[in-house]
Amino acid sequence: MKKILLSTLVLSTVCLGFSIVSIPASAEGPSASATAGDTAQASEFVAYYFHGNFRCATCKKLEAYSQEAISEAFADELAAGTLSWKVLNTDEKANKHFVTDFELVTKAVVLVEYRDGKVVRFENLKDVWKLVGDKDVFVKYVEDSTRGFLGQG
Repeated sequence: MKKILLSTLVLSTVCLGFSIVSIPASAEGPSASATAGDTAQASEFVAYYFHGNFRCATCKKLEAYSQEAISEAFADELAAGTLSWKVLNTDEKANKHFVTDFELVTKAVVLVEYRDGKVVRFENLKDVWKLVGDKDVFVKYVEDSTRGFLGQG
């Protein structure tokens, strides 16, 4: 019983820590960082976890497993700023547009490529719901999908 309680406490703490991400209300994507001489900005990639106000245990697992997959497999890209991890609540007014933008029907992991602050393409990793029961398979799926999306696969 103590083991289960401790595991639940650790998972809850981890989820809370990962979900504390803020993004300005007016933000559409990554901030533009082109200099005056640049004619075309390089692509920037974002791995999003979208959730609503209600967050069940499975939803929290989706976030935790996804964050782990991204942070461990793409540490260099995260450090370089070519890939970002963002957690957003689509029930918040400023984030509601993402539901339409990325055709969301529930909590989701979505990979997005931005260029010049505009969405170039996106991929909703819909299989996360089928795979959440097996952490290793789930993490591999997110890693492989992200690697392919980034053109590394």
